[in-house]
Amino acid sequence: MSQTKLPYGPVKLVVDAIGFQDGRLIQFEIWMKKGEEEKLIDQVNGVIRGGRGEALWIPPQEEYRVKLSREISTSEDEEIEEYYFKAKIDDLEVKSPPLIFTYPLEIYLEDDDGKPIDGAKYTITFSNGSKKEGVLQKGYAKIENAPKGRFRIEVEGYRLKE
Repeated sequence: MSQTKLPYGPVKLVVDAIGFQDGRLIQFEIWMKKGEEEKLIDQVNGVIRGGRGEALWIPPQEEYRVKLSREISTSEDEEIEEYYFKAKIDDLEVKSPPLIFTYPLEIYLEDDDGKPIDGAKYTITFSNGSKKEGVLQKGYAKIENAPKGRFRIEVEGYRLKE
C-alpha cells in the first residue's frame, strides 16, 4: 500500500459511501503504527452526503522535547509513526492507506561572529535520505514539509561545529 504524506494539522477523512442514505452517521477510527505496535488513538464521527462519508480529525498538539547529546540514538528513536483510519458503517469497514505527517522546519544559523549567515547555499539531508536545497535568507532556512526525524545540514563555504 502506498503512503500519503500530509502536512501536520487538521485532516479531512473521506470515504466513498455509495448506496448509503444522506445524513447517515459514519464512524472513523484513527490508528497509529510505530514499528510493530499499533494502537487506536482517536475516534470521530462523520456524516454521509452525496455518496461520501466525511469527517475532520485534528491530531493532538503535543510538546516534543529532545535531549541534546553526542551519543548516537537507537533505531527505536528513529521509527516514524504512520497513521491510518478505518471507516465503519454497521458491520462494513474499510481501511485507508498509511498517512505520514510532514512538519514545518525552521533553522537559524550564525557565523563565528554571531552574525546571521546570508546568501549561502545549504543542503539538508533528512534521515529518510531525501534532500532539500536552498539559500539562507538572513540566517534562516524554512522547509514547509520536512519528514520527522534527524537531519544534517551543510552550508556552502562554512564548516559547522559538531
